Amino acid sequence: METMRVMEEKGVEVTIIAFTTILGSLYKNGQTDVAESLWSEMVSKGCVLDNTVYNVRLMNAAKESPERVKELMEEMCSVGLKPDTVSYNYLMTAYCVKGMMGEAKKVYEGLDEKEGCCANAATFRTLIFHLCINGLYDQGLVVFKKSAVVHKIPDFKTCKHLTEGLVRNNRMEDARGVARVVKKKYPPRLVTEWKKLEESLGLYTKANNAAGSSRTRQVLDQESDAAP
Repeated sequence: METMRVMEEKGVEVTIIAFTTILGSLYKNGQTDVAESLWSEMVSKGCVLDNTVYNVRLMNAAKESPERVKELMEEMCSVGLKPDTVSYNYLMTAYCVKGMMGEAKKVYEGLDEKEGCCANAATFRTLIFHLCINGLYDQGLVVFKKSAVVHKIPDFKTCKHLTEGLVRNNRMEDARGVARVVKKKYPPRLVTEWKKLEESLGLYTKANNAAGSSRTRQVLDQESDAAP
């Protein structure tokens, strides 16, 4: 902030990129009041606002409530901007944080109907993780299959939560199906770590290694190989 003031005094333009960077840092450090003051300053100076800077505000709003996120998305529309996938991800996250998984799924399912929007890696990671946290492993598996189809499977931690949940619910074949996709998509370093997880969960024995492919394994293999 101090450097920005010096720039202004010397007649050096402070771009929207600089404002956005500072704004994001203030929100992440819990200095919401200072961030909002900076936002007001940006508006008063006539900065050309874009989706990136609004999404920084949405990131913070997602911690407050879905209503606050929707309010800001409406504000975006009022200034001629269209919420993008990142914007809707924050709305979905806000619902997830409140445990409103039905509403979160509606946001996810409606992405394809939004112009220029489609689920990205963050979409799948966030939704699957929170579905698992809420014990909705069946629904998490359905979303995971879709992520495999479009080659955007979630990170290690999220897939671990899903696999562990399936194992706890005696869904061993489904867990093995997830594991097979993960090992095909993850880089070697993570595959090594994943195999350790499989061993700890007892996913594979000599017997089931020799067994034929199950329907779940076949479906997941087909979906992970499919073109997006």
